[in-house]
Amino acid sequence: MVDIDPLTELTIKLSRQNLSEDKKNIAICTCIKKTVPQANRISLWRFEDDRQTIRCVMRHEGVPRNDVNNMVLRQAQFPAYFDTILKNELVVASDARSHPDTTDFTESYLEPNKIYSVLDFMFHQNFKPVGLLSCEAVGRPVKWGDRDIAVMKRAAGIISMFYPG
Repeated sequence: MVDIDPLTELTIKLSRQNLSEDKKNIAICTCIKKTVPQANRISLWRFEDDRQTIRCVMRHEGVPRNDVNNMVLRQAQFPAYFDTILKNELVVASDARSHPDTTDFTESYLEPNKIYSVLDFMFHQNFKPVGLLSCEAVGRPVKWGDRDIAVMKRAAGIISMFYPG
């Protein structure tokens, strides 16, 4: 049997038109869990139409969960993060609690969820931001490496090709 790398497997799964959005979300989070092993929480976020709000649609912490729609982050509360992710399409914060793009999250999101490190990449539909793929290190800080960033960039490109707008 041929061993297929997880990102190629993700491409094949997302290209299936009969696969539900929920199953696509599970495939994305499961793939990232395999390919960015330092991340122990993976989440998938969708921008609202105005791109001033993102809503969590899937979270993977050992088991994929889609009962997370009440998790919402707004630009008014976190302007540095939104400015950076919309401009640069990524946020790399190995020390998220003191990183200038994520420090606003510390009291309301990072500390309550025991998150120390964040690696986020944006994905698109027709060149417009649609959502975010997020890796978080819970319980301990990690230093995101070049390989982690490259995997996330490749995954975001794959997601951009197949994710429903």
